[in-house]
Amino acid sequence: MSNKRAIIYCWSESDRLPFEPSEGDFIICADSGIDYANRVGVRPDIVLGDFDSAERPDDSSLFDIISLPTEKDDTDALYAARTALEKGYEKIYLAGGLGGRLDHTLGAISVLRFIEKEGAECVISDGLTRLCLIRANTEKEFPFDEKVKYISVFPSQGRSCGVYIEGLKYTLDNFDLTSEFPIGVSNEYVPGKDGLIRSGDGDLLIVEIMR
Repeated sequence: MSNKRAIIYCWSESDRLPFEPSEGDFIICADSGIDYANRVGVRPDIVLGDFDSAERPDDSSLFDIISLPTEKDDTDALYAARTALEKGYEKIYLAGGLGGRLDHTLGAISVLRFIEKEGAECVISDGLTRLCLIRANTEKEFPFDEKVKYISVFPSQGRSCGVYIEGLKYTLDNFDLTSEFPIGVSNEYVPGKDGLIRSGDGDLLIVEIMR
């Protein structure tokens, strides 16, 4: 299913559509993610959760409902990610999960790391902020996007040695990024020019702030 996407809607205060609909998208709503999906006009295939932050939907012929226990090891979003992986999806995106409670945001980033560790591609977006991971010793192109105001680069876990940033306003050449020195914050696209970011021996977390 490399060309198909599973999109997991999580809690969000955003009213922006985070991902343009594509034919064949498989939509999972994790608990109050159903509220976000409803606001942006997206119909789920599965709604799951312990429903501690949203009412359990009435039984519906339009989607499946999976009730989870309140006391469990997985968050609702992580359970949704496992579900998408079991179904064979190689692109699993999180819609929402950002803003509000900091612990929920950090939890969403943990789910991103989990999905990438399992070999699938993950992006988090609420239409206001977009996050992705660049795995160690790989590179990713970032085509110029006039909707992006800032693009920031962080080591995902402690340190990434030998980082290159090319084509953006501020560049780096074989630089060691550490979690104690936020030099990668608030970079910008050069109008009309694409950027390229190459990680070193540690993963990189990329954060784009939308206009």
